[in-house]
Amino acid sequence: MVTERRKVVLIVDDESIMVSVLQRHVSNAGYDYDVASNGQDALDKINKEPPDMVLLDLMMPGLNGFETCRRIRANEKTKKLPVIIVTALHSDSDSSDASSCGANEFLTKPVEGTLLAKRLRHYIGSPFKV
Repeated sequence: MVTERRKVVLIVDDESIMVSVLQRHVSNAGYDYDVASNGQDALDKINKEPPDMVLLDLMMPGLNGFETCRRIRANEKTKKLPVIIVTALHSDSDSSDASSCGANEFLTKPVEGTLLAKRLRHYIGSPFKV
């Protein structure tokens, strides 16, 4: 018998309201989620059990999103892990910097649920693994 499990999206943000919004969007799209409140916590979780996708804020205390993304890309085990930057920053230079650090995509807050669901499906497919 084949057992399906839902794919996991790691939400990395230090603002609890934004985490709640992203949790709702991810859950409504059919995915499970885990949460990290800063870059180091995210890296620890990714190294312990890699998720299927990372939603990463840029402005966090300690290890910011740019450096977190660079470290994800530098690790042989996680270098292909899809990373979408979700941030309040919105300048062209911020978007360019996100691309330079290895992010797959750059979305500005607030993120619409249907857009996020579409991007998740684009990068990781169906919410279920077989």
